Formats: sequence, structure tokens, C-alpha cells
Amino acid sequence: MQKSNLIKHTAIMTAVNLIMRSISVSFNAYLTGKIGISGVGLFQLVMTFYSLAVTFSCAGIRLATTRVAVEINTLKKNDMNKSLSICITYAGICGCIIGIFLFIFSDFISIYWLSNEQTALPLRILSLSLPFVAMSSALGGYFTAIEKIPQFSLIQLLEQLFKITIVVWLISNSGYHSSAYACMSVVTGMTASEIFSFCMSSLLKKITSQPKTDKSPLDIFRMLRVALPDAAGTCIRSILLTVEHTLIPKGFEKSGRSSKTALAAYGNIHAVAMPLLLLPSAVLSSLSSLLVPDLAKRNEIGDSEGINAAVSRNLKRTALFSILCAVIMAAFAPYISNFLYKTNEAVKYIRILSPLVPVMYLDIITDGMLKGLDQQVYSMRYNIIDSALCVGMVYFLLPKHAIKGYIFILYASEIINFYLSIGRLIKICDIRLFRAHAKDNSRPFHTKKYSDIPSVYGYRTYWDRAKRNPNRLFFRRKDRIQDLHGLQ
Repeated sequence: MQKSNLIKHTAIMTAVNLIMRSISVSFNAYLTGKIGISGVGLFQLVMTFYSLAVTFSCAGIRLATTRVAVEINTLKKNDMNKSLSICITYAGICGCIIGIFLFIFSDFISIYWLSNEQTALPLRILSLSLPFVAMSSALGGYFTAIEKIPQFSLIQLLEQLFKITIVVWLISNSGYHSSAYACMSVVTGMTASEIFSFCMSSLLKKITSQPKTDKSPLDIFRMLRVALPDAAGTCIRSILLTVEHTLIPKGFEKSGRSSKTALAAYGNIHAVAMPLLLLPSAVLSSLSSLLVPDLAKRNEIGDSEGINAAVSRNLKRTALFSILCAVIMAAFAPYISNFLYKTNEAVKYIRILSPLVPVMYLDIITDGMLKGLDQQVYSMRYNIIDSALCVGMVYFLLPKHAIKGYIFILYASEIINFYLSIGRLIKICDIRLFRAHAKDNSRPFHTKKYSDIPSVYGYRTYWDRAKRNPNRLFFRRKDRIQDLHGLQ
């Protein structure tokens, strides 16, 4: 992907995300005024489990389809249409399995998990949407790979408008005003909009499809090699996060030191401070998803110099952007919080957590680059380690230290995850954050000196080479002396 296209598509995706968030906030405000707090509360209760079902249905599919499409476009060895059909079929099967599970066990989930029998019917309605959600996710990965971001973004906006139209029509043309009926109206609109989105995406696929060839489709195991690790990591992490958020209230209760105050502080952190700190990251989330096909293409053709330059450039820009955001959030926390939330209760937590912003933002971009460089197994491993450590720390620290312990957990979790991810990125790339002389491209300040070609040396990184060379410090010093002589 060319630099100009990357910037343009990042801007488009960011704008669409912000528009969709604004629409969502306005729609929630409409629902609150129309169906009351009880109806909205019932809908949110349903969404807690439906979100988990969507995660299980779509896990790994978008990334796998993106990587498959990039490989086919780059190497031209396989037929795109046949390979994409395999990805969509796989996505549909995953969505059907989770949808059938949700439909069959909706009564059990509503009684024993959500503790509200009224959620059973909405869950059944939403179960019908899961195959379409999964297949749309696969198509989204394909459109990202072939750089059809504007068209797919338009479909996402139309999906939102279609959903709102259906929901408003169902609520306005009915004499029933119970919270249960209102919830069913919303989930019916959601299901209809997912079907509509898939139909529109399929139409776009047909318009942009490549000519048929006699080539064979890509081996399904190449797709599963990408999809399964990402799916396993996403699903396990979702389960661990659910366990973590279940343990948090219990941990505050066991602390014995004003558990109500601790829970209020927890609400300020998660409902006010963290969403505010993560608001500018919408830009990075868009960029991260677009870096996957860009780096995957470079990786397929062996463009190590292009990979090193792209990774270094995005890390440096993300670091500068995140530091600027952290300073602004810390300095203007009272004004921003009062303007957006009409309260200053979370100002203290915004300032306490603002130093964590660079770590969180860099972790977002690093995770996307690792997936683009075929390192999804390591990304999965780090996410699972991070979530498991969080569960352990919540269990042991919250009963003793309450909210101070929780803030420590947030810092420890983000720093450990980023440390592991950036360590892997440094190992496979030659990351250059500073250049002393642009004239001859010498690099005395960088994180790693060598990035050798495996076919020549038999091992991938400088550190692998150094293990076999006890005089590595001498060679590093010799290289620097030669660089300095070359400048004279």
C-alpha cells in the first residue's frame, strides 16, 4: 500500500469510526428517552453475552482473510475467488456453530448467567445474525487487503442507518411500551442490519471480483495457520477478561475499606477515565488494521528494508502522538472531563493514568504490525499471558489494596504486554528511531545492528548470530569505527 493511500484510508476509517460512535451515542440517547432506563438496561444485559458470542464467531477470520488476499495478490499463484469462498465458508460455519449454541442455550444463559428470563427471546433473535456477522468480517478483511476501504466504510454507515430506521419504525408503530418489547425491537433491527450489511458486502465483492482463472485455491491450512492462533488468543482472552471483571467487585467487597467508594472509583476509571484516554486511539486502531496488509505484502516479497523503515516510522510517529495526547489529557483533564461528562470526579484518575497512554498506544500499533509480519502466534501468547496475570493480580491484590491495587494492575498489565510485544518486534526487525546522518543513512542509534537473511546465515537476527560469536562486542565496535571513517 502506497504511503498516500495509507494516510487517506486511515483518515477515512478514523472519520467513519468517529461518525459511527457519534451516531451510536445519539441513538442510545434516543432509546433512553423513548424506552426508559429499564429498557436500555435490559438491552445492555443482552449485549454482554452477545458481544462474547460475536467475539467467538469472528475470532481470527478478518486477519486470516486479509493475509490470504494479500498473499494471492502478491504471489499470483492461486485463484482469489475460490480462496475467498473458502474463507467465507469457514466464517459461515463458525457463525452457525456459535449461533446454534446461543439459540439452544438461551434459556439457560438468561436464567443462570444473566439472571433475567426476559433476555432469552432477544438472544434467540440475535443468534440468527451471527453467521452474517462472521461472513461480513471475512469480507471486511478482503476489502482491506484490496484497498476498498471507502466502499466498505460506506456499507458500514448504511448498516447503522438501516438499523436505526428499523428500530425507530418498530418502536414508533407499536402500542407496546414494555422494556422487553423495546429490547426485542432493538435486537430485531440489529439482526436485520447485519443481514443487510452482508448482502451489500457480497454485492461489492461481486463488483470488485477478479477474473476467473484455472488456478487452484489457496490451501485451507495456510488460512487456518493464521486464523486459529488469533482465534484461540481472542477467545481465551475474552474468557479471562470476563473472569477478571467478575472478580473485581468481589475483590473490592473483601477489601473491607469502603467497598462502595472503591466501586465508585472503579466506575470512574472504566466509564470516564479510560474511554477518554483511549478516544484519540481511534486513529491508531484504523492505522493498525491497515498496516496488516501493508506489512504482509512486504513480508511476502522479502522487502526487509521496507519493513524496517515502515515499522520504525510508525513507532516513532505513534510515540510522538501518544506523548502529545498524554500531556494534553493531564494538563486539561478538568476542562475535558467537564465538557464531555459534566463532572470532575474522574479528573484524578485521568491524571494518574495519563502516563500510561504512550504504552497503550504503542501496544496497539505494535500488535497490528506483529500480525502483519506473520507473528500472530506470539501476539496470541502475549495476550493470554497478560490476561492470566491480570486475573491472578485481581484475585490477590484487590482484597488488600482496593483501588490502589487496581491502578497498579492496569500499569503492570499494559507494561508487561507492551514489553513482550516490542521485544518480539525488535527481534525480527531492524528498528531505527534516530538517524545521525541522513546523507549516507548511517545508524549509530538503533535498537539492533543486524538483520541477516536466514538463507545466508541460517539464523534470523543479530542476537542469534551473537550467541555463536563471543567477540560480538568487538565486531559492533569495529562496525562503528568503520562507519565513522566512512563519514570523513
